[in-house]
Amino acid sequence: MPQAEKEKLLAEISSDIDQLNPECADQRVLAKHLYDSYLKSFPLTKAKARAILTGRATDKSVSGRYVYKSLTGIAFKTIPVVIYDMNSLMMGEDQIKCQYSMSPYLEQNKEVAIRIFQRCQSRSVEAVREITEFAKNIPGFVSLDLNDQVTLLKYGVHEIIFTMLASLMNKDGVLIADGQGFMTREFLKSLRKPFSGFMEPKFEFAIRFNALELDDSDLAIFIAVIILSGDRPGLLNVKPIEDIQDTMLQALELQLKINHPDSSQLFAKLLQKMTDLRQVVTEHVQHLQVIRKTEAEMSLHPLLQEIYKDLY
Repeated sequence: MPQAEKEKLLAEISSDIDQLNPECADQRVLAKHLYDSYLKSFPLTKAKARAILTGRATDKSVSGRYVYKSLTGIAFKTIPVVIYDMNSLMMGEDQIKCQYSMSPYLEQNKEVAIRIFQRCQSRSVEAVREITEFAKNIPGFVSLDLNDQVTLLKYGVHEIIFTMLASLMNKDGVLIADGQGFMTREFLKSLRKPFSGFMEPKFEFAIRFNALELDDSDLAIFIAVIILSGDRPGLLNVKPIEDIQDTMLQALELQLKINHPDSSQLFAKLLQKMTDLRQVVTEHVQHLQVIRKTEAEMSLHPLLQEIYKDLY
């Protein structure tokens, strides 16, 4: 079906639903509010990332530069700097403009695996800040007990980080440095142990998650649902959290019906991914513990230390 016809059909479906059930109109308003907040909070959206990965991006400030087929055999029309071995990493260091103080491209005196790991840390800290800003815009969140707000973010941020990381990934690699670079999966696997296996579980999850074909408007509600999980350890007042999440779930179910009318099981499949995400985070924490024990030079950002403390 042509995109114009699909959009017209979806608009008609949305209008019919709103007329049949006034509550649906409120849920659509909520969905739009979350989507607008999502766009303000997260600079590199899935739409922008997929445009880069598929070679459709035209804004060089976002997509990098025009190049021919890379030596890796990965064919892109428009791609960022491709890092696939040590030589391309060294060359890419001079080309990628990275804004983070803990960037591997600025810490030339450290070993490559350590530098890449620290870059991941730096990006995670930025992501925590972005997620926190998004959470503040979820209706009802800032009215919750302050300790519960902190607990919800502590347990939810990495599940959201890995959800959104999937948007930056394909089976061959991952976008880095705000889309200016593309680091291949094989290069990450070639790093020495214990760093070689650090990203692989995220790739495996991303491939399965991306198969659901969600867009940014779907993801906006989904990450709000993740944040408002009333079963997190240590919550003081669960009832209002569950009430808000129930509203989010209703909005998500309606969103998926409208946005994916041919995928009747998508809502159930997406809820299952919440369980999968917790397993990915558990494995991430376990892998991190190994790194902290074996790497004398390794240090964690204070914010991440606080998040990981007694996490799982």
